[in-house]
Amino acid sequence: MFTSLNRFFPRMKLRRNVKLTTKTDIFCHLVLVIVLPIVLLYDFIVVIPQYHSPGGYVYAVTVICIILLYVNAMTNLMACMIVDTSVDHERIKDFGAEDDEYTNWQHCEICDALAPPRSFHCSQCRTCILTRDHHCFFTGCCIGHQNFRYFTCLVVYSALLSSILMFYNLKHFCLLMSPLFSAVFLSALTLNQILHNTVLSLNLIYIIFSVGMIFVHAPLVLRGELSWERDLKDKHNYDAGIYYNLRSIFGQHMHIAWLFPLFASQLPGDGYNWKLITKDKSTETMATLRSRQA
Repeated sequence: MFTSLNRFFPRMKLRRNVKLTTKTDIFCHLVLVIVLPIVLLYDFIVVIPQYHSPGGYVYAVTVICIILLYVNAMTNLMACMIVDTSVDHERIKDFGAEDDEYTNWQHCEICDALAPPRSFHCSQCRTCILTRDHHCFFTGCCIGHQNFRYFTCLVVYSALLSSILMFYNLKHFCLLMSPLFSAVFLSALTLNQILHNTVLSLNLIYIIFSVGMIFVHAPLVLRGELSWERDLKDKHNYDAGIYYNLRSIFGQHMHIAWLFPLFASQLPGDGYNWKLITKDKSTETMATLRSRQA
């Protein structure tokens, strides 16, 4: 029985020291994990009961959907933080830089070790990150090869959650503020109106960040690019098609990997050996391409 569960629950390599190192990381993370639950509690008690009778079917379905989205967002947030996405220098220390397989690698002066293609040192994480995309302030760590799936799910579930909350909060805002529009706007706000306007402002920030991240990262994910590769003039082509690009993030079981972060989905690549897409759309390893061009 327990053996069959291994296909769904992965044996992850975890970070040895999970902590937020900068003030920006601490602030953004605390806003997400402390303020968001307060906003949800406010909506459950004050806002949603205005439109759905507590104990009713619609109210129950709405609350359950919101809770599921929140749980998924937070578990993916935690997965981003605890999964180790750093370069395993022990794995590559026995190989020399003159080896053909390492001709496109860089030498990290800080770590004094080789770093694979698309991998760079992060000053906040204080290590080389495998397939580094960017440093996320909300997770307090870099998004790379092993946790890109969890970051993507975090953003998508956050966008869905913030959209549902915005629908109810904006509707409630119109209900509370409508009497004031006939008089001088903002001249006599009640405590309830001030509280709700604060919640609505937080909700607006949440939806701007989450939806904005989708618009920024979705085209890059579909093209197989990383954030910092977008503006490069002379760059390698890693675009293997939409299907493989998505599979390289969500893994072999990508049809269920998005449902919950504990569902195991082995990635097709290891982040060390990359395949380039040539002009005729054929696939070659970096070492093969270099030897053919020599």
